[in-house]
Amino acid sequence: MAVSKAFAEAATAVAWPLVVLVIVYMFRATIKSLLSRVREIKATGVELLLHQLEQQGQLPVGGRAELQGLTAHDIWALDSFASGLKQTAAMNNPQRVAARTLLDAGLLVLKGSGEQREVEITPLGKKLLEAARALL
Repeated sequence: MAVSKAFAEAATAVAWPLVVLVIVYMFRATIKSLLSRVREIKATGVELLLHQLEQQGQLPVGGRAELQGLTAHDIWALDSFASGLKQTAAMNNPQRVAARTLLDAGLLVLKGSGEQREVEITPLGKKLLEAARALL
């Protein structure tokens, strides 16, 4: 009885990988055809925005490398800075970190000094937001 129970457990553990292998084998020609057309896979929508700006000739030389590490959260933060949150004194810590990231990427600039210091969106930042708005 213990042997049959062990065999059943082993069969259960091996069943789903076997099913996957059978399915891949059955559709191998289709999968091969699809994979031959893929040049690269990107996980973020930001890559799509950068590609769109590059195609339109609106991305400055070296701009793609500078903006490569941006996330969708960074675009969201850029939009919030563009639509009202500007004074650095009013920012909380996460907003300050987001602003620093966007400053380093050349999407924001600092204006003023002391308590009057604010962030302002750059022309490149505006283009990136326009491209993001045009996605959907």
